Amino acid sequence: MGVMAIRLPRRRKYGKKAVLGLRSDVSAAFRENKAICFLALLFLAGMVVGAIIARNAGFRSISRLDFLFAGNFKARASQPFLTIFSASFASSFLFVLACFLCGLSMWGAFFLPVIPFFRGFGLGLTSGFLYVTYGWKGFLYNLSVILPGAFLCCFAILAAALEGIRYSRALEAHRAPASGGISMRNYVTRFGAILSCACVAAILDTLMSALFGGYFSF
Repeated sequence: MGVMAIRLPRRRKYGKKAVLGLRSDVSAAFRENKAICFLALLFLAGMVVGAIIARNAGFRSISRLDFLFAGNFKARASQPFLTIFSASFASSFLFVLACFLCGLSMWGAFFLPVIPFFRGFGLGLTSGFLYVTYGWKGFLYNLSVILPGAFLCCFAILAAALEGIRYSRALEAHRAPASGGISMRNYVTRFGAILSCACVAAILDTLMSALFGGYFSF
């Protein structure tokens, strides 16, 4: 009994230190990456808002935004794979291009956070509509066909928004490349890499449609 009385406080003390250490690591990671965390939170907020609005949204309303979100699940079953890839990549390209152009303006940093929110809104709108209308069938379709490529695409959009904010702030502060700013060449190169990621996301989207799309009918 005496041994147990001695060991229990040590375990509690060790556990408390571990929890405090984990909290400090998480806080430090958040401080170092607060910009990307903020954009990710906006994206998630957009998904929540879109999912809530999906309760009252019809397929016609969603199909009007299909060019932006590439979420026309009814047309995927009959479209050729090249068309699915083109639609998915075009959707990603528009968002990345918007981030690129906003980054070239000193005021772009104030508008760029809207882009991840809007992309999250579209994804939440499609996901919520599928679940509300088709139940678990729509949920499984969304999980297996739409979300894999969509989340990789959203990662590219978050990276594009972050790069745009950095370059916009550098322009606002009139920082030259030699003094810590980002050169135009590096800016274009980074966006080229982001577009490559968006291209991979479109390929993944097409692959998921080819593998699992045939198992669902709406």
